[in-house]
Amino acid sequence: MAIRNYITQNEHDAVIKAAYDNLDKVNHNVYINPNQQKNTSVNGHYPDIIITAVNDNTVKFTIEVETADSVNSAEVHQWRTYSQLGGTFYLLVPFASKSVAEILCRQNSIKARLGTYRFQNGSYIINYE
Repeated sequence: MAIRNYITQNEHDAVIKAAYDNLDKVNHNVYINPNQQKNTSVNGHYPDIIITAVNDNTVKFTIEVETADSVNSAEVHQWRTYSQLGGTFYLLVPFASKSVAEILCRQNSIKARLGTYRFQNGSYIINYE
C-alpha cells in the first residue's frame, strides 16, 4: 500500500471515481475502496476496484490505481497478490508511467493488463488495453 501525500492521494481517489463512473454497472457489480477504505474485499485484500457479474460474486476484474510516485518496486508485492485474486488484474497508471509499470510487471512475472489515465480538460481520461 503506497503512502501518498495529500495531492497524490486526491489524484488517486479522483481516478478511482472516474473509473467507477465509466464502468458498466448494468451487467456488473462495481465496488470501490478509495482513500485506503476497506469497503469490499477479496480474500481479505482490498484492491481499489473490484468487479463481479450481477448476481454472481465471482471476481471478474480487479483494478489497482497507482500514481506516478507509486509505480515502483515497493508496490510489486501488492500487485502480485492482486494478480492472483481471480479474474483479470488491471494496473491503472498515469500515461507517462506505463513503460515503467510494464517493465516492473515483466521483471517480476506479474500478469497484469495495463490501463492509463491522464488529466485533460478538467477530468481524468481513462484508457484500458
